Amino acid sequence: MDFFSGFFELIRQGGPDMIVLILLSVIAVAIVIERLVFFSQQHGDSKALLRSLGQRIAADDMPGAIKVCGTNKGMLPRILEFGLLRGTKNRADITDALSIALMENLNALERNLGVIGTIAVIAPFVGLFGTVLGIIHAFQDIALKGNSTPAVVAAGVGEALVTTAAGLLVAVISVVFFNYFKTRIKGYNQEMIVAANQLAEMLHFHNVGEPIPTDLYQPVGGRAATAPAGAK
Repeated sequence: MDFFSGFFELIRQGGPDMIVLILLSVIAVAIVIERLVFFSQQHGDSKALLRSLGQRIAADDMPGAIKVCGTNKGMLPRILEFGLLRGTKNRADITDALSIALMENLNALERNLGVIGTIAVIAPFVGLFGTVLGIIHAFQDIALKGNSTPAVVAAGVGEALVTTAAGLLVAVISVVFFNYFKTRIKGYNQEMIVAANQLAEMLHFHNVGEPIPTDLYQPVGGRAATAPAGAK
């Protein structure tokens, strides 16, 4: 009960600006939760996925490779499935198809991050605007009461600074998660690019009848195959 009473007192002190800041914080928290859930649903072991695909491609089991992608969650299996469906094409066509799939899915990775970035930028200014309004009201009260003692001035300014503190808090939290998600996106995007290129390589060597030259591919019961000298 004390917490809620203190919370509502802060809102009262901050005025309308506090309501705006609370709304911004709710939006930021909602996006953070949505992004955390999104990234938790992505495929976590690209090497194991490629190894499984490599085994089926080497065994000329393309339907089985496509099924593996269908039974795994996340964006990476969908991208690799896009390439597998075009597995009989030449390497340039397979690479182009995978590039298109990567670009289409990049937007999903960055969804709503611009909103968090905007909140991180504007929250301090919203708080500062509330502070300016609070100081104006404080001096208006001083003028009406005819009392300008330090205690009266300090009380008014202290209440006005509530919105600045709230704005900085919202901005700091938004910046932290914005940078965190940007780092996750960069790492995951690089992982998808590498996986897509490795799949294109496996499909190319399979189509020309050569062993798949990748350490990720471990044939069942055997060692990784290596390409013969001069193979391209």
